[in-house]
Amino acid sequence: MKKTFVILANSIRRGCRCIAGREMTEHDGQRHWGLWIRPVSQHGEGEISTQECLCSDGTQPAVLDIVEITLTTRQDCAYQPENFIIDPSCRWQKHGTIPASSLPTIEEEPTHLWLQAGAGRTDRIQSQIALGSLEPFQSLYLIRPTKLLFRIWETLDAFRGGLRKQRRAVFSYAGTEYNLTITDPSMEARYFRPFPPHDQPPKEIAPRSPENCLLVVSLAAPFTDGYHYKVVATVLEY
Repeated sequence: MKKTFVILANSIRRGCRCIAGREMTEHDGQRHWGLWIRPVSQHGEGEISTQECLCSDGTQPAVLDIVEITLTTRQDCAYQPENFIIDPSCRWQKHGTIPASSLPTIEEEPTHLWLQAGAGRTDRIQSQIALGSLEPFQSLYLIRPTKLLFRIWETLDAFRGGLRKQRRAVFSYAGTEYNLTITDPSMEARYFRPFPPHDQPPKEIAPRSPENCLLVVSLAAPFTDGYHYKVVATVLEY
């Protein structure tokens, strides 16, 4: 099957890509938006290699690109119902881009971001509770935050050794405060340079135009500790 979608998230993971977006069709000159699509591979945890998402023009897909892809089937994944398995033998086809100014027309308004009753932290949810946290359930949303700021710092990584950069989005949504990891690679050049050294306190950065910021938030696959962690996959500015 072929599907055309607009890329709204394009993170880097283990040297590969985690890509997601909204399906898009056009009829009589009018653009129609469908459900979320997260193309996945059949290796690792579903991440897509740069070769697997190479476009026919020899470039890599980017956020806001309109892309046509060939899929084999929907993946049977209850906690990420947007997942479709790609056909790795087919090149992706670019069909232009959408302007960032059109993003507010597709922002979503879930009642919350996978909250767990009685939980002390809002950046995770227990695996056995996640699927029942929202009806209908989906693992991706494009939302408008308030009181948004970015917080970055370095810590010593007790498990892997060495220093680890921490990048978080702190914001409010529907009356709840969230503090989520940012996986958007474009933020490094846009906001996170220079990065504070490990002996300095966390650095807080305000977006240039907070009223014109949208976030793609995603519920990740379950971790070994029994939690799904929530991440900010993309910070979109228009």
